[in-house]
Order: sequence, then C-alpha cells, then structure tokens
Amino acid sequence: DIKKAIRADDIHHPETGLICLENTHNMHGGIPLPLDYLREVFALANSYNIPLHMDGARLFNAALALGCAVREITQYCDSVMFCLSKGLAAPVGSILAGSNHFIVQARKNRKMLGGGLRQAGIMAAAGLVALHKMTGRLLTDHENARLLAQGLEEISGLALEPADVRTNMVFVDVEKGGFPGCAPGLVAKLKDRGVFTHAVSEVKLRLVTHKDITKDDIVYAVQQFKELLEC
Repeated sequence: DIKKAIRADDIHHPETGLICLENTHNMHGGIPLPLDYLREVFALANSYNIPLHMDGARLFNAALALGCAVREITQYCDSVMFCLSKGLAAPVGSILAGSNHFIVQARKNRKMLGGGLRQAGIMAAAGLVALHKMTGRLLTDHENARLLAQGLEEISGLALEPADVRTNMVFVDVEKGGFPGCAPGLVAKLKDRGVFTHAVSEVKLRLVTHKDITKDDIVYAVQQFKELLEC
C-alpha cells in the first residue's frame, strides 16, 4: 500500500517527499510495529530516496513491548519524535532527533515559526528525569492495562480481546447494556464516578494507564463499568 501511494515524477503532481510511521500505533490498540516491518518500510523508502519519519510519541512503550532497545527501532528511520510526557510522565515536552544536518534545519524552521523558547531549563530538567528514571517503570503501566482488559472482558455489554493489549492502551467496544451504541454517553456516566475515558467513536472507548494509576484504581474502574452496564 505504501509503495502504491508513492508518486512518481509527474509534472501534474508533487513528488512524494516523506513517509511517516507511528510507533506505537494508537488507533490499532496502541500496538508496536514489528522490527521486520520497520526494516521493510525503511528499505522501501531508501530505494525511492524518500526520508522516513517516525512519530514515536510512545517509543519507549514500543521498545518494551517488542523486548528490544530503542535504538533497534530508530535505526529504521531518518528522524524520530518521542514524547517526554505521556508514559514518561514529564509535565511537558517532546524530543525531535535526527542527523546533525536535520536538526540544524529543524531549529531554523522552528525559529521561523516562532517556536523559540527562553528559560527552558526547568522543563529540560523534568525531561532528564523522565529519560533517566521513568523509562524503567513502564512495565507497570503495561501490566495494569492487561489487568484492566481482563476485568472489562468479563462485563456483559463490552467486547475486547485482552491478548491485543500490548502496551498501556485498552480499546473496548460498547455493545449493549444501558448505553447501546453510545460510548460518549458511557464516558459521561463514568466521569461522574471519577473514571476518565475517551470515546474514539460512537461504539469504542480508549483507556490509558500511566504512573498515577494503581491496581486499586483498576479494580475501582472495572467495578464502575460493571455497575453501569450490568445494573
């Protein structure tokens, strides 16, 4: 599909200038893209002399799920962005990485767009804590997500496959019960009970675990789903 989407040299159309991948892949359940697939797409990009950028907002989650080092993933892209917040829990910030030449260009373009930032050291300090101290605890988030999925699977009116939960995201379909085909309605009711979820469609919810979510929180959340859907 990617190969078919690459535009050839045609005076009527712009040439393809970039291939982008997202790892982990959010809307496919937060799953990591396998190394073999990354290698194949990177080879394809190189064969057409097209740079490959990776949206790796949750890159460290992907590496943990794949059982590899981060550098084993990033060897198959020309540039990568990863988030210091989200799983790594910094209050703000993301990192763009690439070759020296690429970063010089990126800084220039950031400045052109008004993206310069003064007194950023306090945020950089939080980013260092995220990188040095928070990457090692992501396994807890993944375990909590699987625990959540196992609990939700047993509730009438919900449908999901716990085996598909590879990282800290749980996607669940709302089938029936008190909220037929109405994930947003269930979101509102759960919020009233202190459980925050996100409706990605009329029938699907996304739930994400992070450092502030404990196993007790998981038990509580599952109970709230159960009370709302099986009453």
